[in-house]
Amino acid sequence: MKLRALKRRTEIERLWGQGKRIGSPWLLLVVLCREGGGEEMGYLISVSRRRVRRAVARTRLRRLLREAVRRVVQEYEHRELPLAATALVWRAALGWEEVRRLRLGDVLPQIRELFQRACAECR
Repeated sequence: MKLRALKRRTEIERLWGQGKRIGSPWLLLVVLCREGGGEEMGYLISVSRRRVRRAVARTRLRRLLREAVRRVVQEYEHRELPLAATALVWRAALGWEEVRRLRLGDVLPQIRELFQRACAECR
């Protein structure tokens, strides 16, 4: 499975308009189910300025979430992932010190669970 960043406005609007929403306390996952076969999955990471004020913290969170999505998709490499596109939105309000202490192991289990729920809904 190959990941690619969603860039086109039409793809992003389709994801927000037709996608299924799955939430957790910190994250919201919006997924678009795959109708046919395919080797690519589009992704989008969003961290709002309202939730995380400092740009350095937002960038760190984006990098952390991107790596977590990459690892979860790697776990599905031998199985078919029924998702065509996904958007991961950070929902928790955090300060710089909290973001600085946040590690991949803190967010990976939540993202893994969101992807499992999304795959169950798409099948």
